[in-house]
Amino acid sequence: MTRTSPDASPQALLSPELLSRIGDYALMARHAVDGYLAGSHFSTAQGQGSEFVQYRNAVPGDDLRLVDWKVYARQNRLYAKIFQEETGMRCAIVVDASASMAYQGDRAACSKFRYAAMTAACLAWLAKRQGDQVGLFAYTATLQTGVRRGQGDIQLPALLASLAGITPSGIGCHAQALGQAADFAAPRGLLVWLSDMQAMDDELPRLLRLLHGRHLECIAFQVADPDEMDLLFQGTARFIDSETGEAITAVPSAIRQEYQRQVSQFHQDVRNACLAAETDYTLLRTDQSLADALTAYLHYRKGRTS
Repeated sequence: MTRTSPDASPQALLSPELLSRIGDYALMARHAVDGYLAGSHFSTAQGQGSEFVQYRNAVPGDDLRLVDWKVYARQNRLYAKIFQEETGMRCAIVVDASASMAYQGDRAACSKFRYAAMTAACLAWLAKRQGDQVGLFAYTATLQTGVRRGQGDIQLPALLASLAGITPSGIGCHAQALGQAADFAAPRGLLVWLSDMQAMDDELPRLLRLLHGRHLECIAFQVADPDEMDLLFQGTARFIDSETGEAITAVPSAIRQEYQRQVSQFHQDVRNACLAAETDYTLLRTDQSLADALTAYLHYRKGRTS
């Protein structure tokens, strides 16, 4: 088990600048998740028969039964125990690797795909620690990696290593990948989808309705680069659609206000489609900590088990 400092900041441990320097997804995920749990007020599921995992700083409101009083007597510091409990839930994590996900602006430490892949690795590691059976699905025009139902327990490091060999390309076949992930997780499992949701205005509501119809709990993370959100380019620029090749030339300063309005509306439309299909939604910026994704996931799990 990786040793983590109880005083480490979850925001710092999950910064994309730090995590993107770690090439091994399994090592990166273990480092990030262990540090996040040790430094946050969340814990994994706990109860009778649970297995002790590690310590974190105790915070106001913690159950006093979780405090290790022997450690307090030796070190005069309060630490709470983190436990793991088998839940048996199937968790399918789906990563969009279409060409638009390759974009990386000047203010981001990594591309949208790298950010999504790091987030997926962290969520997979966290889900595994909670006793879930994890399936990972990454796709371009075809499925690049996936796990079939009944395939057996694949070691998580091997599963995460498959992400390193994927290069974003082409137009994503969202329906095929989500369908196979749904086959793995159904019924009553959890499906987590990471995508920029580009060019999905008509397809997205239908896909979300189909997933909801399979009796799956769904969480959607929309990944966005800050440069795509505010268009702070100067001078005249040529913009090329990475999936269709279509190109336009424009002066960003002249269209910025209307562009920002339309991008904001696009994100709101995606959020509304998710809410209409009873799907949790979180917007992730590639220049911000991955802690938002882990917090959203743990809030969901806490609500599901409470």
